[in-house]
Amino acid sequence: MAMHETSIPTSLNAMRAAEIWLHEKSTDSPSIRELANYLGYSEAQIRRNFNRFFGISPGRYRDSLRLERAALLLCRTPMQVLDVAISCGYRSHAIFTRAFHGYFGASPSEYRRRFHDRLYERVTQRRPPDSLTLDTQPETRCFLTRHYGDVDWKEQPRLWRRYAQPWQRRLKGGKSTPVWLYHDDPNITPAGRVRIDFGFMIDRDCMTPPSMGFRQVRLPARRQVRMRIYGQDNVIGAIAYLLYDWMPTHNECISGEPVTVTWREEATSHGRVQCFELGVPLLTLH
Repeated sequence: MAMHETSIPTSLNAMRAAEIWLHEKSTDSPSIRELANYLGYSEAQIRRNFNRFFGISPGRYRDSLRLERAALLLCRTPMQVLDVAISCGYRSHAIFTRAFHGYFGASPSEYRRRFHDRLYERVTQRRPPDSLTLDTQPETRCFLTRHYGDVDWKEQPRLWRRYAQPWQRRLKGGKSTPVWLYHDDPNITPAGRVRIDFGFMIDRDCMTPPSMGFRQVRLPARRQVRMRIYGQDNVIGAIAYLLYDWMPTHNECISGEPVTVTWREEATSHGRVQCFELGVPLLTLH
């Protein structure tokens, strides 16, 4: 379900909050009763409204989050299947394998092999970014609102303007930078459920959000590879370069945590140029 509204009904705000809570608690396998208590709704209301807005029950959605994160780790890291299972909240290899096969129609090992074969065939162009740096991002504060549905790169600045720009003037007294966060790999998560957070990176705490749909988030300090890319047409090629050229030769893997994108427009002699800086969190392998 793709939702583009900047002014949204209270019930949708509540289900957005429910989805975010399930996302944040997914590895703990929270119950729907706990979710209902958190929101102050009955379990029946939660099930009915969640299914109405997302087309899936909250219990199935909770389970899909864990399995899609597991698929991401299987396909983007060399982690052993059991280590992936444990990191995603499963108690045993057998339980995880049964749940994974039921959701994806293949065992974890088979899915990993098929994913690489299929995705590698799609990579048609790799392009080094304009700059690439390995560093540690300090703790970051953001105001974010969530969008559901995969969109083309060229549409994302427009969506940021639609979601966030009307509220930027309310963040007074400090610096704010346009930012969005990717939570999913669209090669794994169904396109209608891909989650992108649009908003601002801020240099201070704000006491009240700019609207009901926004929330304040603290991103913890993390190791990352930071890429600067000029021009929307160069983003996909730079990501392909990172995944298939830079990471294998530097013994690095993505962690599966959200990828941050900061965005600005710069004036040049040839007009205004869009600059994207991607922060890709890295996995620490022991």
